[in-house]
Amino acid sequence: RPSERAGAERFPIKAAPPLTPDDANVAPHEPAALPARALSMIDEIRRLTLDGGPHGFGCVRGVKRVDPDEWFFAAHFFRDPVMPGSLGLEAFIQLLKTYARRRWPHLCRSHRFEPIAVGRPVTWKYRGQVIPTNRQITVDAFITAVDESPTPTVVGRGFLRVDGKTIYEMTDFAIRLVTEDAQ
Repeated sequence: RPSERAGAERFPIKAAPPLTPDDANVAPHEPAALPARALSMIDEIRRLTLDGGPHGFGCVRGVKRVDPDEWFFAAHFFRDPVMPGSLGLEAFIQLLKTYARRRWPHLCRSHRFEPIAVGRPVTWKYRGQVIPTNRQITVDAFITAVDESPTPTVVGRGFLRVDGKTIYEMTDFAIRLVTEDAQ
């Protein structure tokens, strides 16, 4: 449209150089990677076992320090500075990904994560919120099943606690490692 084109010509976005493959600021590509800092919902893995736990497949515990200046508090609904519930689910999924990376390190370059295994029903319950005055989030993932196929799957059940109070329960969440070229 002519008016949009005119606006783009009058008000160009400056200082937006494209990334190049040899840019020293770009990390090497690893398909089965965990998110960068802004979306990292786990600061530290406190426990990770590949066996044991209630189902014999292992468990993972991760913690996150609550920072009242984190972006998501200001980005939530107007005058409602809470961590969006979806980020609590993301924390749990990141634990499943951490487990998968430890269990199948040889697949981290040839496979990518299907963030929630397609075709698998999940359930979750919220019974509270993370607010800026909280101090610590603790997330536990208990691995309930592992599929060792060429596209391995991890299924888990988990709980999210804030300052010791359990506020989320996640059941039957699964992530799958699929080949880089999978649709």
